[in-house]
Amino acid sequence: MQEIGSIFHFEAAHRLPRHTGKCKDLHGHSYKLEVTVEGEPCRQEARSDWGMIMDFTDFKNIVREVVLDLHDHQDLNNIYPNPTAENMVIAIASAISEKLPGGVALTMVRLWETEKNYAIWRTS
Repeated sequence: MQEIGSIFHFEAAHRLPRHTGKCKDLHGHSYKLEVTVEGEPCRQEARSDWGMIMDFTDFKNIVREVVLDLHDHQDLNNIYPNPTAENMVIAIASAISEKLPGGVALTMVRLWETEKNYAIWRTS
């Protein structure tokens, strides 16, 4: 089994409705999203994906479709009732998993809310 991964970025705003600190007010983040999948590379020489778990272009298109297109430059409170990094990373992992081809499994999603703070979803 091998893994491949990619890093993505998006800008979004949110507020945490029940938070008592500064995050209760609307503010923005430059999010960084790290996604890793695992699988066996294709062993069929005649195929265009020979030697690949999946084509990076296809991988990035899935993340673009189910994450970036929905989140970039959005108010995350219109997507999530409580848009914490922890809640978002669970929903993002679920959305990506549903779109992956057979034989490819999501292993990790890390959502960086700031340069130093992140939440991780991993397979059990």
